Amino acid sequence: MRPVRPDVLLAGLVGGTGGASRLMLELAVRLDARGLRTRIVVPDFETTRPYVERCRARDVHADWTPWLHPRAGALTGLLDAARFVRGFRAPVVHYHFSENFAHHQLLRAMDLLKPPPALATVHSPYAEPAPGARMALRWAASAPRHFHRVICVAEWARRLQIVYGLPDAMVGRISNGVDLERMRSGNAARARAELGVGPDVPLISVIARIASQKRPVDAVHAFAGLAAEYPDARLLFVGSGELEDAVSAAAAAAGLSARVHLLGQRADVADWLAATDVWLLPTEREGFSVGVIEAMAAGRAIASTLCPGNDEVLVDGRNAAVVPVGDVHAMTAALRRLLANPPLRDELGRAARADAEPYSLDAMADAYIACYDEMRVLSSA
Repeated sequence: MRPVRPDVLLAGLVGGTGGASRLMLELAVRLDARGLRTRIVVPDFETTRPYVERCRARDVHADWTPWLHPRAGALTGLLDAARFVRGFRAPVVHYHFSENFAHHQLLRAMDLLKPPPALATVHSPYAEPAPGARMALRWAASAPRHFHRVICVAEWARRLQIVYGLPDAMVGRISNGVDLERMRSGNAARARAELGVGPDVPLISVIARIASQKRPVDAVHAFAGLAAEYPDARLLFVGSGELEDAVSAAAAAAGLSARVHLLGQRADVADWLAATDVWLLPTEREGFSVGVIEAMAAGRAIASTLCPGNDEVLVDGRNAAVVPVGDVHAMTAALRRLLANPPLRDELGRAARADAEPYSLDAMADAYIACYDEMRVLSSA
């Protein structure tokens, strides 16, 4: 039986399906491998229950709780937050927020109970709230009382926290990591056999949540612009989300239902990356995209929007073909150029693979462990 009190508590105000949830799990696996007992706790949502089961399947101690998310009513929310702060303790408490701040009920509970300083990682892809907004001001005033560091996954997000008013020395950056070796070891033949296509059929893959942030319908429209030129080509969506019906409707409207495949949430992403000729992401904004780094690590030719987050790793003509957000015609042109030029795909893929090298899960875990060690030294001083 594992100890109730872990060395590191990873508390995620997350939904269980996005990059923040995935990174909490991968971080926990690597912390456990280094001898640090970990526990993941997430809110009790419909989407977090399968996530907890995935964690447990990888021998990570994980639970859900009704106390870790904002509740209607100020008093109810405050009581829940206080129950969490009082009931879930560890030498290191590491919060992961899907927003750029901790919600005010949690901050008020911390003011009342005065727990030791924690670590926070913020994962939001958006620059919200705006600097000067009430929530931003409250966060900037409260964070130094309750958090040793606020870690951002992208440079733009680090700058935003400083604009909010957090002390520069308090705000750090630790880039998201991926399993480089796993992404490089996919079985293309297995994925293509499942799809029922041979090695010469062009495959364009969108491997991401099918959500508004990712603009998946733009991918269908871009594909439709060259579908007649490449009558065997297929567009694949690996992931799930609220816009699945919209993607299906757009494919049907373009007469492409038989060539646009929604494959759902998958554990064999590496196989689909290996089978992919062009990896496509029409996203409007990223924190620091795990999917982009996975595609880079796999050595895929990437066609993506150059949005905040992506602009920190993607360089047009070096490791990707990049286009403006929302420019479907430019996206079609980028896809056409890559499908027509296998040597260019290979060149971009080689550079992408090399550029992904710094973003390993081990490097990410080592950076967080350095923060934990610093926290423990300060707490014992």
